[in-house]
Amino acid sequence: MLRGVLLPATLRVLLGLWLFDPNTLTEATERVEQSAVDRVNVSQLMVVDGDTLRHSGRSIRLVGFDTPETYQAECANERNMGNAATNRLRDLLARASSVELAYLPRQDRYGRDRARLMLDGRDVADIMVGEGFARPYTGGQRRSWC
Repeated sequence: MLRGVLLPATLRVLLGLWLFDPNTLTEATERVEQSAVDRVNVSQLMVVDGDTLRHSGRSIRLVGFDTPETYQAECANERNMGNAATNRLRDLLARASSVELAYLPRQDRYGRDRARLMLDGRDVADIMVGEGFARPYTGGQRRSWC
């Protein structure tokens, strides 16, 4: 009896979440899919831009946020904002006492590893978005910064 009630109720909740914000299920799935968390030394990381790092020769796309482009910017304003985001990520890394990369199992379409970056227990996506250097991003079409 209880199972007959819980399954439909659970499905309704999930459907409601999806109708409210389709990205909710994507974000929840990504967090469940996390396969490995590595504690890393900040000196092993190189900032490529505001949402991309290099670690041990591998390119890592940080998930949960999107920053303006620096290399293929569509306008001067985007490049300037991208440089500011890049510098802010460098600053955050320089000040961190603990750095963790929570890798997701699939690479992005460019062959980059995907990971959440945690500095002193805080998700860098939340910091960068909260300070205005980035937008929340869970995949799909990116909005222009110009």
